[in-house]
Amino acid sequence: MQLTVSLLPSIRPVLSTTDVAVVIDVLRATSVMTTALANGAKEFLTCQSVDEARELAQTHDADVLLCGERHCKPIDGFDLGNSPAEYSSDVVQYRSLILTTTNGTFAIAAAQNARAMVAASFLNLSAVLVRLRDADSVHLVCAGTNGEITAEDVLLAGAIVDRLFSEVNLELVGDDAILARELWTAWMGEGGSDQNERLTQRLAESQGGRNLIDVGYEADLARCAAIDLFDVVPERVATTPNTFGIL
Repeated sequence: MQLTVSLLPSIRPVLSTTDVAVVIDVLRATSVMTTALANGAKEFLTCQSVDEARELAQTHDADVLLCGERHCKPIDGFDLGNSPAEYSSDVVQYRSLILTTTNGTFAIAAAQNARAMVAASFLNLSAVLVRLRDADSVHLVCAGTNGEITAEDVLLAGAIVDRLFSEVNLELVGDDAILARELWTAWMGEGGSDQNERLTQRLAESQGGRNLIDVGYEADLARCAAIDLFDVVPERVATTPNTFGIL
């Protein structure tokens, strides 16, 4: 497998020859997508702007939900914000969700040239690894925070790289993958029964984690650190707009 990691979407373009692009926005877009689809949501339609999301909602039926955030906070007039706690089955089951976020949906747009695209979080780490195992080329795209590299996304990229090393023959493109793996093994690599608790602590130290704490969403750190909580992989099922479901 040829493996590329971009610690930010702008660092390296995703090529049209890439088999699978993996978008990573641990805090919190890809964690929300995983949670909602695991809880029975029909699909996610992703948009880069608030206006685009509102316009798209007007073309759908009354069951559509407008979802997302700007700078960690819910958007005025939207149905849901960007906390996994909001996406329970009684709220999202069978419904289409339109999502726009500060960082995650921009990373999705940056990765759209790939032949396939999936959303990864710690919540579905093992399921994502199963999806990637037979791919010839994979590009991990970290969303970052406001154009800056953030540790929470690099940690997940590193976890994916580390696990793939034990499962497939890897050819690394660039040094980003090495750096991500080194961070994961240095901070989290020893495993153990307290791994989710330690990961929560690490997320709190990251820029994205500090931003959430500042606006009162500290509880989301533990929600996004629950490794392998779900066995689902959000995968792009349409490209205009980028739409994710479970295949």
